[in-house]
Amino acid sequence: MTIPIPTSLKEMTSKLTVCKQEAVYFSNNKASGFYRVESGFIGLYQVAETGKESLLRLYGKGSYFGYRSLFTHQRYPATARAMENSVVSRVNIHTFEDLQQLAPSLTKALTTEVCQELGEAERRLVQFSAFNAKNRIIDAIQHFFAYYPHYPWTYREISEYSATDVTTVIRFCKTLKQSGVLSIHHRNPHPADLSKLTSLNSLSKEKVE
Repeated sequence: MTIPIPTSLKEMTSKLTVCKQEAVYFSNNKASGFYRVESGFIGLYQVAETGKESLLRLYGKGSYFGYRSLFTHQRYPATARAMENSVVSRVNIHTFEDLQQLAPSLTKALTTEVCQELGEAERRLVQFSAFNAKNRIIDAIQHFFAYYPHYPWTYREISEYSATDVTTVIRFCKTLKQSGVLSIHHRNPHPADLSKLTSLNSLSKEKVE
C-alpha cells in the first residue's frame, strides 16, 4: 500500500528514526497509534514464551503497520523491529471511529489490508501443514528476494520465517549452492537466479501434491 498519510492526520503525525534492530514497539505494549514506513523496512516478530522469535511479516516503504489494534482495541500482538536503519511516521490516533471520521479513504484501505493479511496468514498456515521444510525454506528465500533483494538475508531470518530449525536451513542451502540455485559467491543465502528458485519451488510442490 502506498497511500500517503492524509492531510487531516498531519497534526497528529510525527516522524521517528529507528536504528537497525531497534524496536518501534513491543508485543503486549499498550497500543499508541499506528505507523507508516517512510524509508527502510520493518519486520513484525512474534515472541514465544520461551523467548524464541518468529518473523511473521515485512513492511517496506509506503506500508502501514500497527493498525490492527485500532480494530480490536487490544495491545500490540507482536513486536515491530527495524530490519535496517529506517524512518517511520507515527499517527497518534487510538480508535477506529476517530480514524474513520478523519480519514475515511485510508480507513477503507486499512480494512482491506487487514483482510488481505488474514488471507496471507491462512495461506502460510496451510503451507506449514501441507509442505515440508524444504518447500518452506524455498518459499521464504523466494519471498525475501522478490521483495527485498538488496537486504543481506541470514540463515536465522529464513529459519524464523519458514518455521524451520536453523541447522536444517543451513544444510539445505548448502545443497542449493551445490546445485547452482544459490550463489556460491555469497556467504549468506542469495539466489544465483531467482527464476531457477521459482522453478524449483513449483516443481517441488508438484511432487508433494
